[in-house]
Amino acid sequence: MEADMILLSALVVLAPQASAPMFPFVIPWDDDAKGTVTDVSFLNTMPAGKNGRIVVRNGHYAEEKTGRRVRFLGTNFTGRMAFPSREDADKVAARLAKLGANIVRFHHLQNDWDLNGGTIWKEDRIHREIDPERLDRLFYLIGALKKQGIYSNINLQTTRKYFPDMGFPESVLQIPTEFAKKIDKVDRKMIELQKDYAKQVLDVVNPYTGLKLSEDPAVAVVEINNENSLVGWPGEVPGAGLAAMPEPFRGKIVAQWNTWLKHRYTDRKGLEESWLQGVTPAGPSLVTQESKWTHENQSNGDVQPAGVNIEGRTQDQAPPIGFEIRSNPGPDWHVQSHLAGLDLKNGDTYTLRFWAKSSQENRARVAATLDQPDWRFIGLNRTFDIGPEERSYTYVFTVNGAEPNHGRIAFSLGDVRGNVEIKHLSLAPGMPNQDVADGYERGEVALPEGGTARQMADYAEFLADTETAYSTEMREYLRRVLNVKANLVDTQQSWGGLTSLKRERGSDFADNHSYFQHPAFAKSWDPVEWTIPNTPMVAQLATGYAELGGLAQYRVAGRPYAVSEYNHPAPNDFRAEMMPLIMSFAALQNWDAIYTFDYGATGTGLENEKIQGFFGVATDPSKMAFFPSAALMFRGFAVAPLKNEVVLEVPMEKPWVPEFTAWSAWGKAGLPDLWQTRIAIQASNPRGPVLKKTASSSTPSKTVRIEGREKPFLVVDSPSTKAAVGFVGNGSVKMQGLDLRFPAFGNNFATVTLAAHDRRRLDQSSRILLTLVGKVENQDMVWKDEKRTSVGDKWGNGPTVAEGIPCQVRLMASGPRSVYALDGSGKRRRAVPSRFVNGHVAFETDAKYGTLWYEVVTEAGVK
Repeated sequence: MEADMILLSALVVLAPQASAPMFPFVIPWDDDAKGTVTDVSFLNTMPAGKNGRIVVRNGHYAEEKTGRRVRFLGTNFTGRMAFPSREDADKVAARLAKLGANIVRFHHLQNDWDLNGGTIWKEDRIHREIDPERLDRLFYLIGALKKQGIYSNINLQTTRKYFPDMGFPESVLQIPTEFAKKIDKVDRKMIELQKDYAKQVLDVVNPYTGLKLSEDPAVAVVEINNENSLVGWPGEVPGAGLAAMPEPFRGKIVAQWNTWLKHRYTDRKGLEESWLQGVTPAGPSLVTQESKWTHENQSNGDVQPAGVNIEGRTQDQAPPIGFEIRSNPGPDWHVQSHLAGLDLKNGDTYTLRFWAKSSQENRARVAATLDQPDWRFIGLNRTFDIGPEERSYTYVFTVNGAEPNHGRIAFSLGDVRGNVEIKHLSLAPGMPNQDVADGYERGEVALPEGGTARQMADYAEFLADTETAYSTEMREYLRRVLNVKANLVDTQQSWGGLTSLKRERGSDFADNHSYFQHPAFAKSWDPVEWTIPNTPMVAQLATGYAELGGLAQYRVAGRPYAVSEYNHPAPNDFRAEMMPLIMSFAALQNWDAIYTFDYGATGTGLENEKIQGFFGVATDPSKMAFFPSAALMFRGFAVAPLKNEVVLEVPMEKPWVPEFTAWSAWGKAGLPDLWQTRIAIQASNPRGPVLKKTASSSTPSKTVRIEGREKPFLVVDSPSTKAAVGFVGNGSVKMQGLDLRFPAFGNNFATVTLAAHDRRRLDQSSRILLTLVGKVENQDMVWKDEKRTSVGDKWGNGPTVAEGIPCQVRLMASGPRSVYALDGSGKRRRAVPSRFVNGHVAFETDAKYGTLWYEVVTEAGVK
C-alpha cells in the first residue's frame, strides 16, 4: 500500500492547462518501416487469396481452403488514387499493409471531375471509352495490393453519365437524379452499357497476376450499383423523383407500372376497391388559425419576415407566413418553417392543401417529419415549383413511422430567393374524392406521388419487383457470363428500406454506408459555403446510438455485414473518436468489414503532409494513427461479440407493409440495448415484425460501455485492447489493470487506445502500442466562426499539427517495461521515464514528446 501511495503521488505532477500545445506530426505516405510496433502486417496472409477465395460460412467471411474467419479493415480508393505510378503503387500497398488494412474498395473510377489522371476514361472519350493505360495502372495496383495481402472490392456503376451521342434521346440531359440513378435500373440501353463496362474491367487478364479479375481470389467483392434504389434513398417516400423523369424515361416506368397492375388486378373495380380499402374517414383540419409556426435559419442567411395578403382565410387553416429570402449559405433545409406537435396516426391517410407564390421562379420542398430527433420523414417529402403566379397545391399521403404528438409539416425554403408566401394551409384526415383507378383500361395509371396506404404499398412492391429483376439479371450476367467468383451485392441495404431484403435476396452479403455529421453545402459540393455541427458522436451515445444504431438495424441475419463507407469528416474537432467507436461497436455486433471513405490522394509530388479535405484519411493522423490498434481490435477479434442476439423477423413477400423502414419496424417491435445485444433483420415471418431470440446470456457485458452523462466517454475494456474515448480531461478512467488520469486540457476531449502487439493479455504482453489523440489540424487553418462550424476553403497547410494530451498511465504488468515516444513511422524517437512499482508500470505522456504513438515494451523487446 505504501509503495502504491508513493507511485500515485509521483504521478500527480501535471498542472491543469487551459489549452494543450500543438506539435507537428505526420505519418509518412510511403512508410513501410518493418518491425515497429505500428507494423501489424503480420495480420495479412500474403499474397491475398493464398488460401483460396473469400467465401461465406456460418454467416461470415472465411478463407475457402482453411475455413478461417476473416474480417476486413479497409478504405476507399477514388479517382486518381486508383491510377498511381508503379513505384507509388508499391509504396502505398506496403504502407496500408503495415498499418492494418487488408482490403481496398475501388470507387468513383468513372468520374469526370478528376480528368488529370484520375478517371478510367480516355480524356477525349469521357464516359464512353476506357483508357487502356489507366486500366493497366489499375491492374498493377491490384497486383501490388495482392502481394501485400490486401484484397480488392471492385465497384461497377458509380458515377457514369449518359449523353445523346451514346444513343439516348436529348432528354437524357434532363434526368433529375445524379448519374441517372433509379432510371438506370430500368432503361435497357443503360443496363447493357453497365454490362459492357463490367466485361471490359472484369473479363480481361491482369498481366501482373496472370488472372482475370473475375477469377482472381484476391478480388473478394464486386458491387453492382452504388447507393441506388428505385424505391428510394433512406428517408424518401417510395418512387421519389420518378414522376419528374422526362419522356421517354418516365413513360418506360409508367408502362411497366401498368403492366404490373394488370397482373395484380383483373379489372378496374378490383384496383379501386383495393386502393380505397381502409381509407381514413374525412375529419377536421389538424391546424387552425391558433396554430403556431416555428422557423429556422441555421446558416444565418439574410431572411426577413414579410407581409402576406390574408384575404379569404378560414378558421380551419393555419396562419399565413411570408419571408424575403436574400441569401442562405447552407442547404435548402437550413431555412425552414414548420407546424409542429401534430398527432399524426400511423397508417392514416391525410390531405395537405396550401397556396404559395414567390417573386421569382424557385423550387421549395414540403415534408411530413418528426419534430424531434431523428427528424425522419413520415410519409411526405415533395419538391414543388413556386413562382409569381399564386398556385394551389394538394398532397395526399399515408403516415408511417410517426410518434404521438410529434409530427410536423415542414417547408424547406433555403433554395428560394425573393419574397415567398404560404397561406390557406389545411391538414385533414381523409382524402378528396378522386378516381384512383383513372387510366386503368388505357394502361395509363399515373405514378403515385402520395396516396392511400394500399396504393403506396402496391407502388413500393412494384418498384421492389422491378429493381429485384435488375439485380437478378446483373448477378446472373456476372456469375454465368463473366464467371465472377467474388462475393456480389447490388447496392446498400438501407436504400429502399426493408424492400431491400427482396432485392438483395440473391446477394452474398449486406452492405451499408454512414457518415457522422457529413458537411452540409449551400449548393452541391460548394467548396466555400458549407457547415458542420462540430460535436462528438460519443455525446449522443450517452442517450442513444447515433449513426451506429442506424447501421445496426440493417444487418441481415445469416450474412456477412459490411460498412463500405464510413467517416467522421474533417475538420470536426472530435474526429479522433471515429476509429475506436466504429471498430468496438462493429466487433460487439459481430460485423465483418469496415471501410473508411476515403483514403485520399498520396504519392510523389502530392500534398502528403496536410489534411486534404473532408474525407481523406491517409494524411489525417487523427484517423490513420488508430489503424494499427483498430486492426488488432477488430481483425484480431480482441473485442468479443456480444452473447445475446435477437433477430427481427419481417414478412417475406411484403416487408414494406406497414413497416417500410428498419427503424420503423424496430420501433414497433422494441429495439434492445445495443451495448448488450446483437441485432439483425430477416425476411421470414408473414405476420409482421416480431423479435426472435437466437442467442442469450444472463451475464451482462462490460467490455464496451458508456460512462458519464454530462461529460460522457466510451470505455473498451478487453484483455488485450483497451480504449477511452470522450471527455476524459480533468478526470480519470479505470479499467481492469489500467488507470488513466488526465488533468484539464483544451476541450478535455481525447481518444486513447492500448493494444497488445502480440495479442496477449496486456499485463502479459511484451509489446504494447499506446495511441493518444486529441485535436489534429493543418497549420494556418482558418475557422469562419467561433463555433468552429466551417473553414470554407481555408484549409491551411502542412505539416499537420496535433494536440499534446497529458496523461498519467498506470498499467498492470508482469515486470518492468520501457516506454518510448515514436516518430511517424513508429520508430523509437525518445525514451519516456517509467517506473515499475508493486506490479504496475507508470509513466506520463506529454506534448514535449511530440508524438501520438508510444511503445510499452519489455527489456527483451528493447534488445
